[in-house]
Amino acid sequence: MRFHAILPLRDEADIIGQCLTQLLTWVDAVYLFDTGSVDDSWEIVQEFAARDKRVIPLKKDAVFFSETHLRGWMFNQARTRMRDGDWFLRVDADEFHHIPPPEFVATEMRPYETIAYHQYYDFRLTESEVKLWESSQETAADRSRPIQERRRWFTPSVYSEPRLCKYRATMQWPPTVSFPFNAGFVARARLPIRHYPHRDPLQLSLRCKLRAIMMADRENRSILHWSEADWRNFIARDDDPALVYWRPGTDLTRPAYNTHLAKPHIRLLQRVTHQMLLPILDRSRPTWPNQAGPRPLPEHLTALLKGALTD
Repeated sequence: MRFHAILPLRDEADIIGQCLTQLLTWVDAVYLFDTGSVDDSWEIVQEFAARDKRVIPLKKDAVFFSETHLRGWMFNQARTRMRDGDWFLRVDADEFHHIPPPEFVATEMRPYETIAYHQYYDFRLTESEVKLWESSQETAADRSRPIQERRRWFTPSVYSEPRLCKYRATMQWPPTVSFPFNAGFVARARLPIRHYPHRDPLQLSLRCKLRAIMMADRENRSILHWSEADWRNFIARDDDPALVYWRPGTDLTRPAYNTHLAKPHIRLLQRVTHQMLLPILDRSRPTWPNQAGPRPLPEHLTALLKGALTD
């Protein structure tokens, strides 16, 4: 079996190199789409691709960061290299798999489980870390240090979504859905991922600024977690009882969350369906239209985003 990662990005120059370095410890291919970076993200991707043929840059274009169009299009490009029994993953530039997915499949999943949801460990930027930045005791130069050394405090996420899936040639991912139809039978175990969306005040303030611009456009207003414009509202108090400290090289406690699982009688029906009926169901699903692709950003929105990054 082989493992394929689908990775869209935008303006992640501070972290994409570390992300790719970690991915290349286990992945067989990583497919990247840059949705309009004006920093050095795409150039860093090209440098990795020049050194390692597993890094496959698909395209750079200013498009909407929409899972139903962008990731679906990426999957349908990448599937030409996939075989039945391979695995594919949705990944982001600020994620680091705590257990390599090949190991997770071998040790944490049962043979009949063919899709895994993620367990996020959301690493936070704390008040004391912001003070270090504001007093210049930490600066942008520290971005060359591994992110796991810079950010040590996290909160485990209850929310979970599908991330790792076993590929079959008949599965369909059209533009109308955020993941393939009948993707798989859900594993009980969650795939543990260290998530670093809040890395330093400069990165976080820019992230909020860009997302606020996107949210102002009516086509993106459904992405509710993008609505917060003030980066300081994401800062964690040092005395927050929900914060957990992690020392790199040690294990992470697995929360006993099972909200990603259906009720037992429904789960039984799902298992029967995935064992016996998938070929029939796959034939009834719409395919990816030949001319469909990620939706281009309008010029005025592209100009606003570029202006925000160059201010």
